[in-house]
Amino acid sequence: MKLRAYINITPDPSLGDPLNLAERLYWFLGPAVPDRSGWSLMRPGLLTTKLVNEVCRLWKAPRDKKRIIRDMPQIAGDWIFFDYLFSKTVTANPIVKCLSNMGLIKYGETRIANTYTITAGLNYKTGWLIFLYRGRKIETELDDLAYVIAHILKAENPKLVEINTKLLTEMAIRLRESPRWQLRGWLSKEGRNIEIDLIESEVEEYLTKLKKGDWRSLLFQDPFTKLRLTIGPRLKTIELQPKKRIFNPGPKRNLRPIFEELAKIIKPNKLRSIVLSSLDAARIQKAYTERRGIMATIKFEQENKREPIDLSYEFFGYDVKSSNYLIEVKAFRDSTTKNIQLTKNEYETLIKEEKYLIYVVEDAWDDIPKLNVIKNVKNLIFKPINKSKVETKITLESYFECNEDMWRYNIFTSKHIQL
Repeated sequence: MKLRAYINITPDPSLGDPLNLAERLYWFLGPAVPDRSGWSLMRPGLLTTKLVNEVCRLWKAPRDKKRIIRDMPQIAGDWIFFDYLFSKTVTANPIVKCLSNMGLIKYGETRIANTYTITAGLNYKTGWLIFLYRGRKIETELDDLAYVIAHILKAENPKLVEINTKLLTEMAIRLRESPRWQLRGWLSKEGRNIEIDLIESEVEEYLTKLKKGDWRSLLFQDPFTKLRLTIGPRLKTIELQPKKRIFNPGPKRNLRPIFEELAKIIKPNKLRSIVLSSLDAARIQKAYTERRGIMATIKFEQENKREPIDLSYEFFGYDVKSSNYLIEVKAFRDSTTKNIQLTKNEYETLIKEEKYLIYVVEDAWDDIPKLNVIKNVKNLIFKPINKSKVETKITLESYFECNEDMWRYNIFTSKHIQL
């Protein structure tokens, strides 16, 4: 598993204690949802028991019931841990592969693996955020996720820790000097494996090489994990191979010693501000925008003495049920055009239900987004459109679109909501 690390993600004190932080992460990230085939994700989000059960059912794969999944992020010491899934929309990706990597599914080898499971550890006191992941060319998506987590926690200046030669060299020195870590492998710059016995017999020579960065790869081991440092001509990485019994979900999962040690031995020397990608290929930003819209709606309903229920992951054709009303939520972070689109299921629900409302949440990423209530939804005019969608193959899905001028004309009330 590769490592990517960030700092300065210290939660705003106003957000409360660790339990409140964990609940906030849960509600604003939301659970991941598989598509109808169980091949890819309909929405990125947290790994939950429901997702594993659904994927096992669709793939007819037996679930390892010894692996207990905590739907809510886990608090351990000063750390909050959770697993997050996303799929890049440009490819069709089997979720079953990444779940089998975590020991959750007893399933045969699957060669394609473009759905990704990210194990995240956040130290809410020091501001460290560490991702462990498998996969290639997903750093942009990881930065999007880190940015979203920082935004949820109101951390204003998140930074990426750049893994460079200096950081890796200093890290190697600390590992070599630590009684906890044992050197288990040395690959020279020329690509030769150096025997450990030779290193120990010529310790001064190899200590000099280590300090100068005169090596390509080093392998260290402690009681919890193997750790590999690589200084390649193009790629500089930190990779881990934790023991499965303490890493995979289940009663023996114990991530705290691994993440605490990583935060201790990694000393940043170069930082870079993270920015959101323009493509949002994994729809991490879109999912977060939708979640903020849902949370603004729930808070609005609660302030009006109603009892809203979040049903946005059930795909009933609406997102929230509040008293006798069915509410479909459309959220926008910011855009020049804010036409609203309904899926075929949502449109058909609108047609047949009498107490169907649409809430449009604008500036959803602001602390105080604007919520617009549309009651007379039957007056809206929706035009059918088709969009391509990737599951196991590219298909067309029907949508119904109402332009911005039309829905603004039919607004019943608007209110700003503090999130």
